[in-house]
Amino acid sequence: MPPVVTAPKPRNDPRARRQQDEWRRDHPGDTYHYSIDEVHRMVFASCLDDASQADMQKMLAAQIDQQAATLFEAPPDTEIFVAVATPADIKKIFADSPTSAGMYEHPRRRIVTGDIGTVLRHEYTHAMHFGHMERLGQPHVMWVQEGLASLYEVYELAPDTSIRFVPTERHNQARKAAANKRALSLAQVVTMNPDEFMAKSQSLYPVVRSVFEYMADQGKLRAWYKRYVDTFAQDRTGRRAIEDIFGATIDEFETSWRAWVLARPAVDVAVGRGDRNVGVDIKAATDGVEVTRVARGSAAQRAGIVAGDVIVAIDGTPVRSPREWTEATAAIRVPELAITIRRSGKRSEITLIFDAQANAKPRGAGEHVLVTPTEFQRAEIRGGFLYKVQFASES
Repeated sequence: MPPVVTAPKPRNDPRARRQQDEWRRDHPGDTYHYSIDEVHRMVFASCLDDASQADMQKMLAAQIDQQAATLFEAPPDTEIFVAVATPADIKKIFADSPTSAGMYEHPRRRIVTGDIGTVLRHEYTHAMHFGHMERLGQPHVMWVQEGLASLYEVYELAPDTSIRFVPTERHNQARKAAANKRALSLAQVVTMNPDEFMAKSQSLYPVVRSVFEYMADQGKLRAWYKRYVDTFAQDRTGRRAIEDIFGATIDEFETSWRAWVLARPAVDVAVGRGDRNVGVDIKAATDGVEVTRVARGSAAQRAGIVAGDVIVAIDGTPVRSPREWTEATAAIRVPELAITIRRSGKRSEITLIFDAQANAKPRGAGEHVLVTPTEFQRAEIRGGFLYKVQFASES
């Protein structure tokens, strides 16, 4: 008989608020701000400004509501502590793992992150999923845990909670795997233990994200997850749930997935011939991307962009990481582009004009990046950490 799970009542668990108090004690001064979302059971210590903090909390609340409605049935029954740390503190916290950008620690109910985009969405999916696994008493296999977390890295969410998962650089890697006849079969992947899976994480994360993206595209992700939960006692790998929901063997399912992923075009993540060139180099900032260099004669220079400016949005859409910035600007075709920047603690907006003879009319400041591969092309996941590798930019 399948497990019966009802929305849990909040437990009186002091861990999250205790950690917030400890963070306040260990970080005196006004660098961090502290807040609590009792409805969604989130406890924050954050270095963000008010606007970025509000935007982040809205994003997480919407994700929690969507995941509770479609997969995990409810938020965790305990509060989750979320520390959005400064780059300097991230460097100290992950001194032994210098390329790490964030992680979720379930025993502590704690997320520490320096990236409020893909990394935070990935790690909060872990928090939601771990809460569900704990209520069910089901330790789901690694490909399911990391596949779902990777799936939620980038998405478009409608007000009615319908969701579209957006292809990323991981899709390009999945296409390569799908075209490689010598790649591991899905039947092999689903039986891997955690150590085996993590040893091949760089190649497997794109594959398992793509598999779940395919399920979602076919309108069967929710049904597959429910079937997986219902049949977990008989098959922990998820293979039976695939075969039951898709009415095919796992090999036949894989053949369909490979055809689907190869039929989709690669994601454009590089500035190429004919693309608009904003003309900046960037690095990660907690709430966006920080300009490190502005090319002479570029649209960014004409608009008054300077090193140190932080880009937080493009055409009103938040840009929370170098990866998001790259994917948003890799194939600019429009003659003008509105960018929101943060400078000296204040936000402003300008319109970049991609015409060498034109003068941008600044209402603030803005910029653009030239990045070769995105961070996730060179990302590694080891021991539960999501690592982001510094990547080269080009002018």
